[in-house]
Amino acid sequence: MTVIEGRLVRGLGQAAGFTQVEWVRRQLIELAGIDPHPGTVNLALGDEVNRARWRNWRDQPGHAMAPADAAFCSARCYPVRIASRVPAAAVLPEIAGYPEDKLELVAALPVRLHLSLDEGASVRVELCQPLVAKAVVFDLDGTLVDSVGAYVEVARIAAQAQGLEVSERQVRHALAMGSNFWKDVVPEHRRDGEAVTKAMSAHARREWPRLLREHGKVFQGLAQTLDAMKRRGIALGIVSGARAEVLELLREEGVLDRFDSIVLGADVARRKPDPEGILKCLTELGVAPDAAVYVGDTPVDIQASRAAGVRAVCVLTGAGDSAMLSSHWPDRLLSSHARLAEIVTCARTGAAA
Repeated sequence: MTVIEGRLVRGLGQAAGFTQVEWVRRQLIELAGIDPHPGTVNLALGDEVNRARWRNWRDQPGHAMAPADAAFCSARCYPVRIASRVPAAAVLPEIAGYPEDKLELVAALPVRLHLSLDEGASVRVELCQPLVAKAVVFDLDGTLVDSVGAYVEVARIAAQAQGLEVSERQVRHALAMGSNFWKDVVPEHRRDGEAVTKAMSAHARREWPRLLREHGKVFQGLAQTLDAMKRRGIALGIVSGARAEVLELLREEGVLDRFDSIVLGADVARRKPDPEGILKCLTELGVAPDAAVYVGDTPVDIQASRAAGVRAVCVLTGAGDSAMLSSHWPDRLLSSHARLAEIVTCARTGAAA
């Protein structure tokens, strides 16, 4: 009952404008983690089995979308995955006579192009179910700690000292993909490129503790999220390539003691996307990979999760945006850690807080 199969059809061409209306876009991001690509993916449900499954979905409350003005109807959305890959939202307008054989999907990617789908192609859509877990393991930067601004500032200062410039886009891309943005900043024609790169890196290391304290902060409501997990008997861990000073922000916020295992870059020989850190953490927690969830904010986090055999949940509070993360097929996409308690249940009891 959690999978619907339909035939890809053309819509009326009116949805592109609707999905870019600010209140629609904002609510889809908040409720389903989807920053919508213009338009919808339309499926025709040609048989009674799939129409009955869609009616079953519609009987569930989903997430209510409230219009900002009377010109629009209210709607509900349901987090789904298209072809067991692409995160999306099934959107149901709350209007009389809305056809029962039509399923409208919104995604952050151009789904037809991304999945190479032709008109009339058969498409499977899976309704996202709660993730049953004994452990939830978190990345730090961009997931628990709002530190992207600190990274942008330390990169700007270190580059400026060498007469160079670095953009926020460059920093975010490097953080998301696990690459070295110093190499992208230094022009290829410079003969002293290696020395300049080393100088910027050293400058950044000196400035980082100060800039982290000035620009970094723990995301609001983190204690409530962690406590909700704890009440369900779920073990908590951290796996990150970050330096230890980031943990001081958690300590000052009074949440560091919620974690049962912490593995940082200095504790492993191979960093993400290698699964060593996640597997080391799970060993310390005494939890098998198939009973764990890893929460991060970048494609590298998804890759590490896959390599470790754990479910991958991504949040939109860090370096990766909705489209970038969707293209790497996480199991779930959330606006922030605050929605984690909605989708994770305890493996021992299946109970929610």
